[in-house]
Amino acid sequence: MKKFLSSAVFFLMSLPVLAATQEMDKANAPADTVDTVYVVIFGVIFIGMIIGFFVYLFMSDKEANSDK
Repeated sequence: MKKFLSSAVFFLMSLPVLAATQEMDKANAPADTVDTVYVVIFGVIFIGMIIGFFVYLFMSDKEANSDK
């Protein structure tokens, strides 16, 4: 009887570990991919905004220097 109780306790303690490993398999599943077109559009807009920011800084600095 002692062996049955100790094995039952260890069996019940292992169930949360089993559930956690099954959840990890779901978490490691591959993510959905996006089309390359959307990545290119994002890249163009992102680089364009960076270039626009530096152009704005250059123009405002040039305007500030001409006022002096």
